[in-house]
Amino acid sequence: MRRLLLFASTLSILLLSGAQSAQATSESRSFRWELGTGAVCAIGPGACPVSAMASNGDTVAIKAQGNLDANAREASGGGTFEHRTSSGALLASGTLKAKRLLDFSFYGCDTSGFFPSDYCGGRAVLLVQLVGHPASNPSAKIKATGILVVTCLFGSPPANANEGFTLDVKHLINFNIDTPFMGDTLFIQTSDD
Repeated sequence: MRRLLLFASTLSILLLSGAQSAQATSESRSFRWELGTGAVCAIGPGACPVSAMASNGDTVAIKAQGNLDANAREASGGGTFEHRTSSGALLASGTLKAKRLLDFSFYGCDTSGFFPSDYCGGRAVLLVQLVGHPASNPSAKIKATGILVVTCLFGSPPANANEGFTLDVKHLINFNIDTPFMGDTLFIQTSDD
């Protein structure tokens, strides 16, 4: 009898936790994402622009914003970038456009009352299309695909999370190191139904 009761209580706990997990993942969330532009620039000094560094010392600064739907895995928007050498010389500039949301982890929204309650944290992984123009030949175009990871620390982020972004430009360069002036990012919740 004890085994049967233990089995039944274990089974009911598993079923309830599975139902709660299914309910949490069926929730729809839409956000406006901001990186080095928009409302994020008003957060404080040093919030904009945002930049990241590659292992060779090159940096990229980005100003971009758009929308994302976590359930539909859709993303839109874009902006501009500047790629500079470690000495600060401009190598290329251009545009980036969000093509698709690959992944989104929601960290929660601000509850301090200091910021608007729709300012939220999370980690978005976006597939982006880049069109660059070399500084040495501005009429030339270089097209590339990249993975842009935007992380904002509002809510309850994991202990190892860092505010900012990384940009891995396929077969060219990976900007995955924080810079001293990396700036801030933001997700503004537009829907939670």
